[in-house]
Amino acid sequence: MLVAYLVCLLAGAVLISLSLDNEGGFDGEGGYLSLLFSTPFWSFGLTGFGLCGVLLLLLTPGGSWLPPSLVALGMGVLMGWAATRVLRMLGRQEADSLVRSDDLVGKEGFVSLAIQADGRGFVELSARGNLIRRPARSSDGRALPKNTRIVVIAADTNTLSVEPLENTI
Repeated sequence: MLVAYLVCLLAGAVLISLSLDNEGGFDGEGGYLSLLFSTPFWSFGLTGFGLCGVLLLLLTPGGSWLPPSLVALGMGVLMGWAATRVLRMLGRQEADSLVRSDDLVGKEGFVSLAIQADGRGFVELSARGNLIRRPARSSDGRALPKNTRIVVIAADTNTLSVEPLENTI
């Protein structure tokens, strides 16, 4: 039986490693019968069955009241079902890294091109992991030299309204 567990463990591990860079993904649509035809179910189920079986054979005494193959089968089904559910849940989530003007309000940054009195300059700040460089005006109309630390107080489509912070770089 050890050979069967090792073959299942190896087959499941190979299926999981081959699916790590899969661009097609898992759509997760369908009922409970579709679970039996899904790659995540079989990949994680075989791995769970094989791993649990090998560990039970190595770590439990020979006279156990519950056969290791039954426990391994239950663990394999449970791991396959859980992996399918988790992947289905993750597949429904959407990543949103788009930086909108409203996301910039309250962010701190610095002046990268001096803001002239009653004119525009450029500021740099970080939002959602992106470095943003946008045109900006001083909220009170005064000039802000390069490297002045600022905070964004308002944002429209094209220009940010900024105020200087107390300290400068």
